[in-house]
Amino acid sequence: MSQYDEFKIMIDDYLKKYGKTANYSSCLHDTSYSDAENVYLYENSRRDIEVINMDQIAQEPYRRVRFPESNKTEDSIATNDAFVISSDNKWYFIEFKNQKLNKTKDSVSKKAYGNWFMMLDIIYEMKNTNYMTSFQYNNPIEFARKNVILILVVSEDKNPNDAKRIHDCILAGEKYVPAFLEKLQKYIYHDVFLHTPATLEQYFVKKFSVK
Repeated sequence: MSQYDEFKIMIDDYLKKYGKTANYSSCLHDTSYSDAENVYLYENSRRDIEVINMDQIAQEPYRRVRFPESNKTEDSIATNDAFVISSDNKWYFIEFKNQKLNKTKDSVSKKAYGNWFMMLDIIYEMKNTNYMTSFQYNNPIEFARKNVILILVVSEDKNPNDAKRIHDCILAGEKYVPAFLEKLQKYIYHDVFLHTPATLEQYFVKKFSVK
């Protein structure tokens, strides 16, 4: 059984424990939807992969468990759009932003800490189920710094200069990382990446495997 399968079973048991349900199984296209502009940043014509829609967990069942008196979606903890675990047990949080890169800092930073907190809260509550066999329960901070990766995907149309820099750096064997993402890497993650939908498909999705 893959670590990704273990994680989904753990989530299912967590939901069952509280009598909750969540339609969390999704894909990159669906999780890239922007409510504000009614648009999907990652087009359905692109190669896709199965992911977990983190909002489906945070905005209803998790909020209801931790904040039962709330009936407002905006009371939900801030989470990234998608989550998946690869075959080499790297954990990927993926955030889509259909806006200028310099306007994403606050939201991306808030979601980084909020999502990891929610994840750990669920993992430790379900620790006795022994589903997450390779999780480093004795040091989750070290686990994150060894295994957890953030990918921020931004609109190419709204960030033409950044999009060109992303592409040029990849071709040169380098990586373009804005200062605020580099800061998050120092505190939380093993690595961070900035992509457009095109480079996400080419350099992540087409090489990705969960088995």
